[in-house]
Amino acid sequence: MPVTAQAIRLDPWAAEYEGSIQIGEDAAPASVDVGVEQERWTAIRPAPRTGTPRLAFIDGVRRIEHRVLVGEGDRTVFGLLGSFGVGAVHVADGARVGHEALGRVFVTGGGLKPDPFVVYVPGGNPLRFEPRSEPENDPAAPLQGLQKAMRQSEAGLAERLSGEVDVVFLDGPLTFLTASGHGRVVGFVKRQLRTYLEPGPHALLPGLEVGERTPLFLIAGKDPRFSWYVRIARGRPIESSLTGVVRLEAPAARGRDEARALADLSARALPRFASDSARDPRAPQNLYPIGGLEARLKHRLGDSTVVRRAIEAQLHREVTA
Repeated sequence: MPVTAQAIRLDPWAAEYEGSIQIGEDAAPASVDVGVEQERWTAIRPAPRTGTPRLAFIDGVRRIEHRVLVGEGDRTVFGLLGSFGVGAVHVADGARVGHEALGRVFVTGGGLKPDPFVVYVPGGNPLRFEPRSEPENDPAAPLQGLQKAMRQSEAGLAERLSGEVDVVFLDGPLTFLTASGHGRVVGFVKRQLRTYLEPGPHALLPGLEVGERTPLFLIAGKDPRFSWYVRIARGRPIESSLTGVVRLEAPAARGRDEARALADLSARALPRFASDSARDPRAPQNLYPIGGLEARLKHRLGDSTVVRRAIEAQLHREVTA
């Protein structure tokens, strides 16, 4: 029996990216408490507020420059040479980019910590790839190490800026924040990777209007978090009913009242930053400040072809020395 047109809905993100929704049928809901804010599980539209909140958006980009294999004695481990950039966009009456930082790492698996790797780019400064090791020795481990390096840099910047603005929106979950420095930091999770709600509460999400949010729910665990969903935009009729729905989270250690205030602020503020598919392949979840910052940071990483050739030239010198 053919699939009817009514059963087909698009994930709006461009095909070269992983989809915005990646929840499988066997993904069990996390351990959550949906009754922490109100007994009735209904949509919430925060009351408007006067004044312009001071916001900061933090994100990073990463790039694999070269995958490598590293030999030590009778074993070989997987590795990579990678670069990343991290920065922030401050938004109040206007927008400005700042706090940009670049990092380069030489990541190896199997617990092997390599020596720093330095390459020389014609007409530029030497590029130093700092050593970093992951315990596993599989092809995915070096990429995880590069991702961790970027996320840790993002978290450190979020904690430093959290006292300067009303809220910091950190692209991604709050996994890498330190226990002592959470501040007013909200994790902005634009890709849905797992189920956090049972079918009953989850059924509220497709019906959210732009600027509405779910009640808070508490995600249990070693580092508990308050979380909520917000609709920042509507997709086209041919797209998934969850297009434009994002999940946010705040540390439970900051208390329910602060989490509620941050949830209301996010529902009021974020819809105006939702991107358009004509300008961003991950619209609408990839917010305009984030998309602009990513483009700037990618440029700051330098020409990938030049960096790759410099790495190859350095390896050739070492082999023929």
